[in-house]
Amino acid sequence: MHHATSQFSFSNFRLAIAPGVPSSHLSALLALQRAEEPEVTISFHEVTADDLIAGLREGRYDAGMTLEGSSDPSLKSQPLWTENLAVAMPLRFPLLDQAKLTIAELLDYSVFRWPAENCPLLDQRLPSLPAVSQQNIQRVSSFEMIALWVAAGYGVGVSAQSRIEHAQGWGIHTRPLSDGPYEIVTHLQRPCGQADVVSERFERRALQVAKNAPT
Repeated sequence: MHHATSQFSFSNFRLAIAPGVPSSHLSALLALQRAEEPEVTISFHEVTADDLIAGLREGRYDAGMTLEGSSDPSLKSQPLWTENLAVAMPLRFPLLDQAKLTIAELLDYSVFRWPAENCPLLDQRLPSLPAVSQQNIQRVSSFEMIALWVAAGYGVGVSAQSRIEHAQGWGIHTRPLSDGPYEIVTHLQRPCGQADVVSERFERRALQVAKNAPT
């Protein structure tokens, strides 16, 4: 731990967070950061994925967390924890008797999808579905909207399994997807070539949390 009398006293770490990233893993990381380096003040910036990249390039943020990797040579992109997507279903749903489901089995129903949960495999497969199936894909602005529509019985949702399990109080069930893996990956991004010891220590803690994260 670094004490308040160290040369890093009163540092301000500017962390940008894109939609879809907040999770129990991020909470664990921030708790670890606060416990081990309390003299560093973290300022949070909730931003779009595009603004996160632009802000890192322009020096507005020290690091960013997003569900999208980056091939920008000016940025270092470090994958952290991976979460599986699953199906959220309402009570008394016809498919509840199945232990696992495929995307194709959902297409007789409205499927609510939050685009912020970027999943390359799922996003590649959905456009290949027949046109009538495309009409069933309903894009919403948050996981809470998925939970709302599903709990009310208007269809099913595809989202991070951990989010669905935490929302069971809404009256929804979860089933895994068998034709994946459909995964979302949280990435830590920061500018390349900067000698920033605070950011480096934050990255080490992020990797520690990722190593201990359940799969």
